[in-house]
Amino acid sequence: MIDERVYADVLIEGLDDWVPIDQLLWAARERVKDPSWREFFTELLHFLLAHDLIRIGEIAEEGFSPWGGEADEVVRLVVEDLEGHSWEPALGSRAWIANTEAGDAAARSLIDS
Repeated sequence: MIDERVYADVLIEGLDDWVPIDQLLWAARERVKDPSWREFFTELLHFLLAHDLIRIGEIAEEGFSPWGGEADEVVRLVVEDLEGHSWEPALGSRAWIANTEAGDAAARSLIDS
């Protein structure tokens, strides 16, 4: 199980707006200070998707457009996108995070605790 403190800021920020994927990358880098942070990021992303706390998608003219697929497929798409940007999403990653209803509830509980 992943400690909720690792992703708390991402979910809390997601209460107000969509969150760029670099926020989750930063959380993984802060938690794991060695080259294995990418593996931890992948595990963290899968955890959040599998527990229905977030959705991954793109920002389009009509707003947030979630990517379809199971957690494994979405993680694969995000990793491919990040690898295409040398794991520096500020260079143009398409991946954004949106909280689900469960993610909003989790964020509120993290604020209250």
